[in-house]
Amino acid sequence: MKLWLSKNSEVPVRDQLVAQITLGIASGDLPPGNRLPSTRELARRFNIHQNTVSSAYRELAAKGVVEFKKGSGVFIAKGEINTESSGLQQLVSRFLELATSAGYSSNEIKEHIQKALEPRSPNGFLVIESDEALREILLHEIRAGTGANADGTTLEEFSTVEEFTAKRHLVAMFDEEEKLKYLLPAGSSCTYLKANSVPTSMSGETRPGKEDLIVIASGWDKFLAFAKLFLLAANVDATALITRLTNESNWKRGIDQAAMVVCDPLTAMEFPDDERVRVFPLIAESSLKQLQGLAANYSRFQ
Repeated sequence: MKLWLSKNSEVPVRDQLVAQITLGIASGDLPPGNRLPSTRELARRFNIHQNTVSSAYRELAAKGVVEFKKGSGVFIAKGEINTESSGLQQLVSRFLELATSAGYSSNEIKEHIQKALEPRSPNGFLVIESDEALREILLHEIRAGTGANADGTTLEEFSTVEEFTAKRHLVAMFDEEEKLKYLLPAGSSCTYLKANSVPTSMSGETRPGKEDLIVIASGWDKFLAFAKLFLLAANVDATALITRLTNESNWKRGIDQAAMVVCDPLTAMEFPDDERVRVFPLIAESSLKQLQGLAANYSRFQ
């Protein structure tokens, strides 16, 4: 994964490293098991202090997204389940062992497995996301990308109302997997979305002129922060950047003077046929294709 670091940015280099590596993992640019550059290598590459890199790696390790291996380096943590046949056999064996030790008979186990494997006929997707602004953007992208119905709920509501799962395919961002795996009802599954790759989205874009005003607009405050971070790291002048949160009054004020408007797909609806707009989808193309396939398969049962 390519990293952009700017020592002249208002965002500390350490925070730039943490944010970019986190997004790289979310988008799949940094898959589990990959080795990260050493602190010395990154320090030499960007002419920064090794302590800065070490501090960033320690924060990522505390979050569980990277792990230190003595004598080997720093690696992206492996959080994915092995889906090879041998791994699946181990999962089945473990399930049967646990079910039997819990007192369930063979007939009861078979009955529940058969019920779980029965084809359902979902009438759409249910997005589980507690951040309302992020949830609205995800719902818009899923509806526009799949043509299917999509509704949303918070993690808190989902954990108390089981009927939310009825005839819905569950969807959540990748970082919710650890929380949700203990809440999913028997027989239900959840598709965990990867985030869009920033390097891929920025590829081929024409660099704005030094005097050009750039507006970053979104209803999600973290979108503003991440977009600004990457533009600053790409050596865009900080004085040329303006951020606008769309739930604030008069957020469009002065946007007509901008040479470029960077926004999420939902906010882009506010600028129809505007050639200045650069849309940054939050959902990775691979995840959207996965949802499209699910929607197509489910439509056959309607």
